[in-house]
Amino acid sequence: MILSLEALSFVSHNRTILSNVTTVISDEALTCLVGANGAGKTTLLRALSGELSPASGTFLIDGTDASALSPKDIARYFSVIPQGIQPPPNFTVFELVALGRFPPYRALWWRLSDRDRESVQACLARCHVEQLSKRRVEELSGGEQQRAWLAFALVQEKRFLLLDETLDGLDVFAKQSFFKLLKELASEGKGILLTTHDLDLVTDFADKVLVLNDGRVSYEGPPVANLQDLLVPARA
Repeated sequence: MILSLEALSFVSHNRTILSNVTTVISDEALTCLVGANGAGKTTLLRALSGELSPASGTFLIDGTDASALSPKDIARYFSVIPQGIQPPPNFTVFELVALGRFPPYRALWWRLSDRDRESVQACLARCHVEQLSKRRVEELSGGEQQRAWLAFALVQEKRFLLLDETLDGLDVFAKQSFFKLLKELASEGKGILLTTHDLDLVTDFADKVLVLNDGRVSYEGPPVANLQDLLVPARA
């Protein structure tokens, strides 16, 4: 499955945030989206997830024009972890991950099925947080919290994960461990689009890199050693 963007643009308050973005994002790949603050990275993720409607251009999900799909239909493809996400108070890790099984477009009277519980346990184990399942999320370290959120995303069983600055605030060892896990998940069939400023880890682990400068794709391809040289400060 692939996501195809052709000349995608987005304008907010008479300011162009994305301009003629053309690229292809595939599953079974870890794609890293890099750029200076204000380059348009978060806006691009929000456009992909259906939260924002482009001003122009086309966005195809496996050949289907996303503009013809309802928000419910688009949501079937994407698990999203936005920047700065905070856990619900007093939730255990198990309860947080179990929330990923909640069907938002169904009735409120919902309980975990046996299959739901099996999926939760499998994702806890896959993200190496099963031993933390009874701990409150707010008690965990930053790296443990991010693994819990990743399990929450995985348990939704979507084709693509959209992760916005997920590694902010983590130490270098936690970041490296998290990148390794993302690489493994991509090799198992998940499409992962991650925005990050950790260029050394991008060079080591990414399958593909997209560089955004002032809302435009200025580089698309495999990781290169001089990624920093490809970035320019965003306009004020």
